[in-house]
Amino acid sequence: MAKNSGNKKTPDPAGKIFLLDKFVCAYIRDNWIDWTKPIEPQSKELGVHRHILTKLQSEDGYRIPLSTLAIMCFYKNISLSDFFQIIEDKHGSKINDDFVSKSVKGN
Repeated sequence: MAKNSGNKKTPDPAGKIFLLDKFVCAYIRDNWIDWTKPIEPQSKELGVHRHILTKLQSEDGYRIPLSTLAIMCFYKNISLSDFFQIIEDKHGSKINDDFVSKSVKGN
């Protein structure tokens, strides 16, 4: 938690996972990546570095840049608007600016 002026505490932005990012990453993770196959060739098929796919493995996902999403959509031959329509159809009213706290892994 980051301290605010005074005695109130505000959440640390580094610990936030925005629901939209989580939904986007979950869709890519569950529909575009076959985790039984090597990551390297799949990352090339999606036009991104393999570490991006590794980040997508997390249940929380990550704050995926729009440029990365655009590249992946280009390689999947889907427009960004069509991609977001899929997300909206699946999650509807859950898409807003809400966030959840990032999962903390035990040491």
